Amino acid sequence: MIAGRWSSLAIMLLAACATNAAAQSATPLATTHDFRWLVGSWRGHLAGNENAVAEVTFTEPSARLMLGSMHLVERDTVLVVELISMVDSPTGLELRFRHFSPELEAYETQFKQTMRLTSHRPDRDEFENTVPYDKNLMSTQPRTTAYIRTGRDSFIGHSDIIGSDGKPGTVEVQYTRVTSSP
Repeated sequence: MIAGRWSSLAIMLLAACATNAAAQSATPLATTHDFRWLVGSWRGHLAGNENAVAEVTFTEPSARLMLGSMHLVERDTVLVVELISMVDSPTGLELRFRHFSPELEAYETQFKQTMRLTSHRPDRDEFENTVPYDKNLMSTQPRTTAYIRTGRDSFIGHSDIIGSDGKPGTVEVQYTRVTSSP
């Protein structure tokens, strides 16, 4: 009888530990609310090209979604318009960005991208594209993307990519918060 009680107790303890481990593994690294520091407008220069200026604006998170829009201008020419989506999904935080012309014509007719949050620290967040690279799909070129906080009102947007030529590259912008004047 005592052995039966001990084995019942052991089974209950194992079940409790398994339930606790499952709950911990289901806890996301971060949610869209952890990215509220991005809310507002930012401006920066593309690394390696001081004539290329990026401006990005992020909205408050709402309904497990945070939106951003960016445009990259070189001199008086818009190079790209980008729509950014950060979503709290059942598998964790996901980042997606899609590219358009100034007339909102999609640069890629087929879109495949899922950038999953893989690391969340107070000064750095890293996302990894889970979709395999395909030289014919621009959306698969970014392999990793990081938001690196360098101050209260500054951050670096950094992406390691594989270009359509199959060669690795980097896209990086040092952003500063745009504050409106009264």
